[in-house]
Amino acid sequence: MKNLFKKLDKIATDIPASEIMVKDIKTINETETAQKAVELMSKHSVSGLIVQDTTGKTIGIVSEGDLLKKVFLKKKSPAKVRISEIMTRGLETIPPEKSIGETALMMKRLGISRLPVVKNKEILGMVTKSDLLEELNEIYRQNRRLLWVAAVITLQFIIIAVLVAMLISK
Repeated sequence: MKNLFKKLDKIATDIPASEIMVKDIKTINETETAQKAVELMSKHSVSGLIVQDTTGKTIGIVSEGDLLKKVFLKKKSPAKVRISEIMTRGLETIPPEKSIGETALMMKRLGISRLPVVKNKEILGMVTKSDLLEELNEIYRQNRRLLWVAAVITLQFIIIAVLVAMLISK
């Protein structure tokens, strides 16, 4: 089993973030309301939106967590709270070639759940913890299947060897 996790670790360092990122990124203007953010997240089944200023420049991100902590738990009206008041500024990003292993470590270190994938100041996509977990689970599942197939082949080889030995000894 330790071998399997070593293999998973190696595979995780070989897969770039660009292979698992969501490419259809949803944005919201900083002047919009928290209510609009909730509507967009619900409509598009996403947990975060890239925030842009009035010129279209990316200036941050707003997440479900931001909405919960800064609006709903404080019992503020979502229709009255502007995105600029609750968004996270200073957006952390990753290049498309960063491995999913490095991406996961960065998320853990920074305590964040999503990272935009950026090349030449252009957002190409977004990687979330859910994306990482799905990919790592798929890798693990495929490797377990391969280990099972290897075990079955080994068993078949042993059975054939025993049968051949029995036939030879007769």
